[in-house]
Amino acid sequence: MLQLFKNEAITANARKQVSIRQMELDWYSTNYDTMGAQAAMFAGFAFEQVTQPVPEGTEPWVEIVYVLLTCCTLGFELCVCMSCTFCCIFGKGLALRGPHGAQSVHVAVDNMQAQQRMVFAQFVSGIVAYLASHVIEMWIYTRPRIALTVSIPLVVFGVLILYYIWYIVDQLLLDDGRAVNGKIAAWAPYERIDDLDTAVFRQDMK
Repeated sequence: MLQLFKNEAITANARKQVSIRQMELDWYSTNYDTMGAQAAMFAGFAFEQVTQPVPEGTEPWVEIVYVLLTCCTLGFELCVCMSCTFCCIFGKGLALRGPHGAQSVHVAVDNMQAQQRMVFAQFVSGIVAYLASHVIEMWIYTRPRIALTVSIPLVVFGVLILYYIWYIVDQLLLDDGRAVNGKIAAWAPYERIDDLDTAVFRQDMK
């Protein structure tokens, strides 16, 4: 009987830790969902933009820069969409159905955390390329005076966007060394316990 109570106590502690890590998993999933949805919107805009023919007589270097920026936008945002989709699907799947219990949850959360910075960098790079491509687009499709009039506020807003991104990240983003996670090192030895049902079933099969 004591063995049952001991196992119950260990299981209860493991479930409490998993519930804490579940908060982290949900937070990362929300971040990926948000970036994925926004990236899909920008990718749609870029695809529509890249399919429009460039007018005849456009300077070759202007056309090349315009197409490259638009393709970069499409490429970056599609990478974000795919990364977010895979992280949400396979990360949650590993945490829920992983063969090593709490250790599988730790692996899922830690990898979703590790990928977030790269995905965010791709997302911001796509937005910057999208704004730059619109500046070039004005000089292709409109007269120089109108293009200059439109380019000035676009450049100003682009600089402001980059500034506020830097400011918000600098104020709110925590370094990995300073951030608190839900992993409790003292309970690590109890995380190596296998699935009892699977272990007993395998033993019976032998």
